[in-house]
Amino acid sequence: MLERIKELLSLVFGSRFELSGSGRTYVNLPLWVVVLVGVASLHLTVITALLIVAFGMRVRIAKA
Repeated sequence: MLERIKELLSLVFGSRFELSGSGRTYVNLPLWVVVLVGVASLHLTVITALLIVAFGMRVRIAKA
């Protein structure tokens, strides 16, 4: 169980969130910032997810 928590924390603090579409990168942030914003405003998270799907954007989580 402790190993799983370490793995999750390593993913959150050691990765980058990349949002791109039509040959252009719109967002390139550390994943911990994205998680913090998602927890702070669940309403904003749902609206953002719907817009990503509607505009056919790609989301990628890359290890730093």
